[in-house]
Amino acid sequence: MTFIEVIVLYCLQRIKGERTVYSVLHILNGKKSAQTIQDIHIFKLKAIFQTFPSLSRANFDSIILSLNKKAWIHAGESAQSFVIHPKKEESLKELLIEYPIPAHLNGWKYHRITVGFWERLSLSIQVASHLAKGNNRYMPVQRNMAVQAWMKQTLQDFSTERQKLNEHLFQELAKCLEDEDIYPEYLICRLTGADHIGLTPEQAAADFGIDLSYYDMSFLSLLHFMLQKILAQEGKFPILRKMILDDDSDFILTNSTKATYKLILQGYSLEEISNIRRLKMSTIEDHIAELVLNIPDFSIEEYVSKSKVEEITKIAKDIASKSLKQIKQQLPDATYFEIRIVLAKLGGGMK
Repeated sequence: MTFIEVIVLYCLQRIKGERTVYSVLHILNGKKSAQTIQDIHIFKLKAIFQTFPSLSRANFDSIILSLNKKAWIHAGESAQSFVIHPKKEESLKELLIEYPIPAHLNGWKYHRITVGFWERLSLSIQVASHLAKGNNRYMPVQRNMAVQAWMKQTLQDFSTERQKLNEHLFQELAKCLEDEDIYPEYLICRLTGADHIGLTPEQAAADFGIDLSYYDMSFLSLLHFMLQKILAQEGKFPILRKMILDDDSDFILTNSTKATYKLILQGYSLEEISNIRRLKMSTIEDHIAELVLNIPDFSIEEYVSKSKVEEITKIAKDIASKSLKQIKQQLPDATYFEIRIVLAKLGGGMK
């Protein structure tokens, strides 16, 4: 059993056959569709959003086929849906105890800035190490021209203390990684310096004797841990803070939703926004659902009556389902949009 298989089982257990099996692939890939964004909130899967962006449909199909053959899952009631076999529920719990989902993983919150942070961090470590040794000729570990340009600008900022950059960066990194709950070696082994070449993910997994997918997720969790700590204590990590891509405080929103939100704040109705942006009303409704999911105080009173909110909430809890179709069958006069935003407001908190 590979860890990626465990993660797929975990997702299927959460979804309980209420979405197609490919909704899991979209979550792991980090697809920015309204449905996927709503699913990660409703089914409490925000942590693993975009944790396997390169997982192909063919490889995912192979995973599903393997799990099905090994009787871990069986076809659900809906087309292209699968559910965990009841007899395997306890076995999955044991697997998750043996290989727990890394505690600091937060894919939805940090997915836009994680890769950029790693690219800047790894290049900074290499450059600082070579500066300390007085070496000027070496092959940069990051070929991204934007990252290299950022590095040059950063060196200009440290023009009077370039030789001390290595020392300051080491001190910040050591403080940032001070925690009994993490395993810094997963990151340190990947770093390249003047006298050391960092390992590839495959080499690191082999060295630690763990499954590659487990290593990949653990490494990602470690980066998320660093991001959370650096952003929470900015003054303590001035150099590391420079490595985090500048973004709006609401970076968890997609760009199109941000544009719609600005118009909402200016007092425009959904119909007016649809006309101004030349987008279908269904797309604008997708944006509203995303806003409800990500902005705690975003009010839905303008879009659905209080009485209908109560009815939808009661039905969703009574039938223990987050399926729009099942809820609408119980409440025909509610629109799918109204049901969606009420479920979004509940945020997956139903039992």
